[in-house]
Amino acid sequence: MINISEYQNMLKLLHTIILKQTEGLSDADLLLQPQNGGNCMLWTMAHITDNLREIVKYLGAEVPAEAAMLDEFGYGSDPVKGPAEGLPTKEGLLALYTTLQQAALARLDGMSMADFEAQVPMHGSPARRGWAAFFSIFHHAYHVGQLEQLRNLAGRTEKVI
Repeated sequence: MINISEYQNMLKLLHTIILKQTEGLSDADLLLQPQNGGNCMLWTMAHITDNLREIVKYLGAEVPAEAAMLDEFGYGSDPVKGPAEGLPTKEGLLALYTTLQQAALARLDGMSMADFEAQVPMHGSPARRGWAAFFSIFHHAYHVGQLEQLRNLAGRTEKVI
């Protein structure tokens, strides 16, 4: 099983990748639509940030009130098809992601392995906190990996990682 330090390192690595994949992109770039369907980068980033909110909850840390802006980007939510009133901006999402990241890392800093192995609710059933967090980081990494292709839509095909 993954330990707390390894989990923190994975969270930090994924954050670094997100920052690199979004660097130099505009809000309009984030709305570019994949030709054969799928979600634009804005939806993907909001979904990743929503997933981090779930990780923060599993860890038992406090979720900031501004995270409510993510409610429409959860599992099974509708794609973003273009500009619309009330959509988050790239900078707003990155700021919220950083806030959630800091909450997760701070909670992990004070957590024992016994805390990490405690039971928490996960999709209606009990699970070990470490397992719930690990499963969520798998989901997280899946979507972070999509950012490279979505960056390419904006003509940014340079190697960033």
